[in-house]
Amino acid sequence: MAPPMVLLDREVELCDEEAGIYEGPVRCSWGLPARSSAEGPGKLIHAVAEYLQTFKAQPLVADPPELSSLNIRPPKSAPVPPTAGLESGRISSADKHLVALYAGGYRPGYSLPGGYLIYDASNDSISAIPCIPPGTCRTTAMGFQSAVVMCGATGEGGYLLAELVWVCTQDSQAALWLWESSAKQWDVKLRDLPLPPGTTAFNFSVHSCFSFGGSFLCWVDLHRGMLLCDLRKDCNFSFIELPQGPPDYDASDYPHGPCAEEFRSVACVHGSVKFLAFNTFVEREPGETFGLAVWTLSPDHSAWSRSYKCSFGDIWANANFQSAGLGQLSPSFPVLSIHQDGVVYLVVNDTSAVGRRLVFNARYLLRVDMGSNNDVQVYQQKTTRIRSQLFASEFSAHRRQEHPRDGI
Repeated sequence: MAPPMVLLDREVELCDEEAGIYEGPVRCSWGLPARSSAEGPGKLIHAVAEYLQTFKAQPLVADPPELSSLNIRPPKSAPVPPTAGLESGRISSADKHLVALYAGGYRPGYSLPGGYLIYDASNDSISAIPCIPPGTCRTTAMGFQSAVVMCGATGEGGYLLAELVWVCTQDSQAALWLWESSAKQWDVKLRDLPLPPGTTAFNFSVHSCFSFGGSFLCWVDLHRGMLLCDLRKDCNFSFIELPQGPPDYDASDYPHGPCAEEFRSVACVHGSVKFLAFNTFVEREPGETFGLAVWTLSPDHSAWSRSYKCSFGDIWANANFQSAGLGQLSPSFPVLSIHQDGVVYLVVNDTSAVGRRLVFNARYLLRVDMGSNNDVQVYQQKTTRIRSQLFASEFSAHRRQEHPRDGI
């Protein structure tokens, strides 16, 4: 039986080294200027999209907390790619059987090659979507992942892909780009975002995004709040503050700012929006110890209520945690289960100092059931380190039963 949910690394390799397709320059990093094309940007965009359309999906699924992988490869008979820099992709969002990814280093507002990929688990197919048309207005990306996919938004069997980008000449104006699978073209709507005082394009950055409720698109800055777009109300936007405010931290300890995904997470669980946070970098209640809590957003999106709470002391005192010999190692990178309310997955990296080097000895994933007296299960992983927040998707539940499982 297929697992109802899987955990994935957001970074996905797109190249097939055995095929010998990629030679010469390695992939560009996001943010570096791309080389110009003699054929012009329009022809290059379509050439890249046609090339990406030849890719095939080879996912390997496993029950959490074992990690699954979404392998996407070009066939060996694929033509030479029109440009270098398409060796990797990044998962942006998912909805039911669909997963939306960026291909290559492309992000809106940057001229690196790439585009969008939609993986459909119901038939293991890949659809390529060209990048946003250049030259409409000067825009810049809102974060590393801000493309939201929604199933059924354009009728049965169809989907919608939405990309939200800043308009560079305005502090709070954004361009909402919409791609309907039936129309197969981009449409744009300009909107003034209802950001709170002190929040602008310069300090609102999307950490995660998702769709829910059949009509809502959501972009989340884990430090500042959430932007909701209601498709039923002519793409009307609203802003939802988080139950915990922006973190307060010592800048000397975090010269590049804290990584929000290390201690916060948002997801839609059984139709309800949930926010999880460690009480790190925030003012705690008198007598409150370090730990984590989960809040649930009300159906009318007007208020948060705390649903679950767990202290790190409860985790450390658990017999399974102690038997793993992890002492009082702090967890990080929380991921809410989108299948089981009250369940969260946490990363624990076992490290040691060798001279001036930090050595990673082992990596563990904890499954903490806050709805069952904070029950803790500990699972050692095959690789040695998780460097970023994992991604939860239910695409595995929508695959045909004859598809192989990981390791079978």
